[in-house]
This record gives sequence, C-alpha cells and structure tokens, in this order.
Amino acid sequence: MMNFTAEQKIRYKLTGNPYQDPDFQHEGPNVIRWLTGGPNPTVKVQFQQEGDLTILYCPWCSEKLGQLDMSSKNVYQDIAEIRITGSKHQRQHQNN
Repeated sequence: MMNFTAEQKIRYKLTGNPYQDPDFQHEGPNVIRWLTGGPNPTVKVQFQQEGDLTILYCPWCSEKLGQLDMSSKNVYQDIAEIRITGSKHQRQHQNN
C-alpha cells in the first residue's frame, strides 16, 4: 500500500480495492435528503416518484409530508409548506 497514490489509498479504504470506484447510494427511495436554507425549518425527507409527482415522506415513519409537481411554477412555495408541516411532524419523533 506504500506505493499507492492518495486516490488509490482512499479507494482501498472504502472498497478494499485500490482500483475500484466506491459505490455511494445517491438516488432512490432509501436516500434521506434534507430540505434546508432560508428562514423555514429544516426537514428530512425521502422522495418517491409517482407519475409526474414527487412524493415526500418522513424517513422515520413513512408518513406522507407532501407532494411536488416539478413542472409547476410554485415549487418553491410547495417546498416551503412541506418544510413547515414536516418540521412540526418530525418534532414528535424527537420527543419520543
């Protein structure tokens, strides 16, 4: 391992093989995303596609927090509403 480049050492630590690319899950229904930024509260969600809609679920209990139509001109307003209601919903998980 002494003759490996820094990149190869990192690959080795992550995968056990200095030449293999790591496989990070960054898409799919099991990925937890944070909706954050601005004055609204942060909320953690999971996405699921249903036709033209993106459904946002609570990652702890799978309750539907809202839905987004990405072709809509008001997506930012929908996200703001989901962040407010989702934050209220997720406080119950913090109190348990």
